[in-house]
Amino acid sequence: MKFDTNILKWYPFKENAEVLEIYDEETILEKLDFKIQLKQTSIKDLKWEGQYDYITLIGTYEYATTMIKGNKPYSELLKQLKKHLKPDGTILLAIDNRLGIQYFVGNKSKHYFQIFNGLESKIRNKEPNLLLKSEIEKFIKEAEYTNYKFYYPVPNYRVANSIYTDDFLPKSNHSKIVYPVSYDKNSKILYNEINVMKQICDMERFQDFANSYLVEISNGNIDNDIKFINYNNFRKDDYKLILIMKPEEVEKIAQTDLAKKHIQKIKENIENLKKLNFSIIDKVQEDRIISTVQHVEELDKKLINKIMNGEIEELYQEIENWYHYIQARLNKMKSEGKDIFEVYEIDVPQEIKEKMDFVKDGYIDLSFENIFYEDEYLFYDQEWYFENIPLEFILYRAINNLYTYNKEELEKKISKKDIINHFKLEEYVNYFDKLEEKIQKEILDEQTVMKYKNEISKVYRNLEQLDERKVKDIIELQSQNKDLELQLEKTVKEKDELEQKYMVLVTEFEKHLLWRVMRKIKNFFRKGTNNEF
Repeated sequence: MKFDTNILKWYPFKENAEVLEIYDEETILEKLDFKIQLKQTSIKDLKWEGQYDYITLIGTYEYATTMIKGNKPYSELLKQLKKHLKPDGTILLAIDNRLGIQYFVGNKSKHYFQIFNGLESKIRNKEPNLLLKSEIEKFIKEAEYTNYKFYYPVPNYRVANSIYTDDFLPKSNHSKIVYPVSYDKNSKILYNEINVMKQICDMERFQDFANSYLVEISNGNIDNDIKFINYNNFRKDDYKLILIMKPEEVEKIAQTDLAKKHIQKIKENIENLKKLNFSIIDKVQEDRIISTVQHVEELDKKLINKIMNGEIEELYQEIENWYHYIQARLNKMKSEGKDIFEVYEIDVPQEIKEKMDFVKDGYIDLSFENIFYEDEYLFYDQEWYFENIPLEFILYRAINNLYTYNKEELEKKISKKDIINHFKLEEYVNYFDKLEEKIQKEILDEQTVMKYKNEISKVYRNLEQLDERKVKDIIELQSQNKDLELQLEKTVKEKDELEQKYMVLVTEFEKHLLWRVMRKIKNFFRKGTNNEF
């Protein structure tokens, strides 16, 4: 996977800004369609002059010790760059965290000889170093900058899938924390990174163990109020969007020129859903989907809480209320033409189809995670529309999505299968799964997905092999313990035998000693008191 431009693709550079890019092996900014005046210099042949609106150090700040002499190369580099910034200019630097969770699970950094070396190291002289958040903050302050803002790209800045900030940090149940991991080929992965990161999120230590940092540094005001960014990395170019969250609104923009058509399709969905009396918080302005931030809970969070609290009857009632709401608004008249199963060439027996409630308007994103709910349903993020689709599929998809990111916790309370059976969907599951697979195949870039699956399957195979080795080690230890137990049992038995022999000897000795004493006493009384005892 190669998504190296994602770290800055979203960034709101000023139009016609003068930008200096200090790069390592390859550039990023020249791949992006920004209206800027770009100058570039390699860290291997570092040259700078003039003043800039922006200076970028994406994967190059770690080399400060090799470029700058003195005891404080990292703060000194920032001081030197300040001379080449305009008064309100900004530095953008991206660097890996030396204590990032990826290195704890066994990822190999190119800057350290072996896995785990970075965890044991402090800052080294004349060698590139990965930095902790506290160290970066220290260097910024030593360089006397007044303002800075941290961003946390996951899985890291080279393949950013999502980017968090201090104003929007993930919990373990946040869908985007289930990010696609990426590892160096020389790594030796020992644990599931996502499972560990979820616990770190709940401990509220995400910033300390995030894999990478992007930092915005300036002596001017940092007006950028962006809280969160998300990419659709696995989609085809036709459907790739960038989500950008701000304090009062969320916007989606096309990541590619092809995706601009998708924006217009979403606009049609919004307009049609409003005609069907759905409350939609999205609107489209100049190829951007804009949504007002809602300060109420999403329906999926409400349902998850009910499951976790054991309120199963209330859960069913909430789902039924939602289902009746969408059922009353969607056109139940099947239109002319093929149904969705025929379109995707899925063979469904006619007697099964006759049990389904087909609707002309198949908005499959009317699911729980796309609804804010308090006194009314407020829908958003309505991307996909298909004609002649069963209402039951929309219900099944909503239940399925509920378990996508929370399966382990929810299954302990009530299984997804139990909910599906409650709503009498069990006989449709096989056909609905095939349909979902076909839809996803149409949306996702198969080459990118397969490349990731192949990469991650190697990791999981290694983890499985590691688990097998752990089992073998446990069996061997158990065997060793058994031998030790037998040896201990033998030793205890021998000890008991020795103690018995000792007691016999002591008894015999005491008897012998007593006999000698008694003989002396007898002689004493027999011969008189002049005898020595």
